[in-house]
Amino acid sequence: GDSPRVVIAPAHLEDAFYTALEAVNIARKYSVPVIILSDQAIATRIEAFPEPNLKELVQDISPDLTPVADHKPYDLGAEDGVTRHLAPGTRVASGKYPVLTGLEHDEMGHPTASRKLHMDMQTKRRAKLQSLCRSLPKTEVYGPNEGNILLVGWGSSQGPLREAVDRMRGAAESVSAIHVRYLNPLPDQLDEIFSGFHHVLVVELNDEGLNGYGQMAALLRAKYADPKIKSICKTDGLTWRIGEIVERVHKFEAANTVSA
Repeated sequence: GDSPRVVIAPAHLEDAFYTALEAVNIARKYSVPVIILSDQAIATRIEAFPEPNLKELVQDISPDLTPVADHKPYDLGAEDGVTRHLAPGTRVASGKYPVLTGLEHDEMGHPTASRKLHMDMQTKRRAKLQSLCRSLPKTEVYGPNEGNILLVGWGSSQGPLREAVDRMRGAAESVSAIHVRYLNPLPDQLDEIFSGFHHVLVVELNDEGLNGYGQMAALLRAKYADPKIKSICKTDGLTWRIGEIVERVHKFEAANTVSA
């Protein structure tokens, strides 16, 4: 429902391993559910990658049971909107212990039907994702930062997209690509990247729908209101092949040249 949720889409198996760790860290820090959005190509793939250094990665997540004088688990005064819970069993000297509920609540967790509190809590939840968004790493462009066509992908399409860019750039074509790993919230500055290209084509494994563009393109168009964001879609149930991407880009360029 109104609960903010983070969605991260790994690009390959090694990324999926580290994404799981990142998801836990984000969930703990921002007190939000985190969805790891994988796909069949990753789920059925075998891939070797360097053995992780577990001594550096493993964290001590033992609960801190240090007594506190007082505590508001849903404090509306928090600037970043982040909820900071106490470990169950922590002694609160004031005797005011929080309540856990799935309903809308006040700062102590007690259910409430207050319209004002609901609006304030919604603002608080929104602030959490805004705070997270500001901390996300900058999206890197594969290829030059300016050109004719920018290909946009997510999930397991990263490999084919990059090889398609390599092939087309080898033929002196002006093409670059980005991989969107954070689907919600979307990272900042994507619009700045888009502004460097004449066309933005989102390569998707879904139908273009009634509006002529796929689901990821719809999210980007809704956020940036940029009509140059379009889709290259297919629904045959198979992963994108490099030749398919190159062929569809050439088809788009031909149609765009004729219409121009």
